[in-house]
Amino acid sequence: MRSGLRLFARAVCHVRGKLKILVLRMKGCRVDWSACIDSSARLEPSGGSISIGPRTIIDCGVVIRGLGGHVAIGADCAVNAYSVLFGAGNIAIGDSVMIASHVSMYAANHVFTSTSEPMCNQGLDAIGITIADDVWIGTGARVLDGVDVGSGSIIAAGAVVTRSIAPLSINAGVPARTIGVRA
Repeated sequence: MRSGLRLFARAVCHVRGKLKILVLRMKGCRVDWSACIDSSARLEPSGGSISIGPRTIIDCGVVIRGLGGHVAIGADCAVNAYSVLFGAGNIAIGDSVMIASHVSMYAANHVFTSTSEPMCNQGLDAIGITIADDVWIGTGARVLDGVDVGSGSIIAAGAVVTRSIAPLSINAGVPARTIGVRA
């Protein structure tokens, strides 16, 4: 009896997941059918676009917004609970990337050069963020606009990444700096 209920529950979850992907596709998102998108995740193109690759997992409470740019997540990635990706200047994430919970990526910065005009009226600089293949980003890390993260690198929990990171490097701190190299 219990195994029958478990099979039924799995079937319901599977159907609900496919319906979520169908709704996202109707909103203009390109989501592979093999992706797993939690029902509480919010994917909003907001004048931009979003694409999710095969077998990628988007966990509960994740918010991904295009905001006029493009957010592209490759194959076999995981974006864990309550992470936020804002892609005004484009976010490109490679394959096999692990993004822990509460990670934030903001691909834009407010312009604040004029002191005679409110900052909210000065617009945005939007360079973009690129995360190469096989990267691990720890819990609560922040990745800011203009950053390229090299293949095979690690960003420690709580790090604030303000500049590009070399491949195979281990990075920690505020602002993040290289503390080691993967051999």
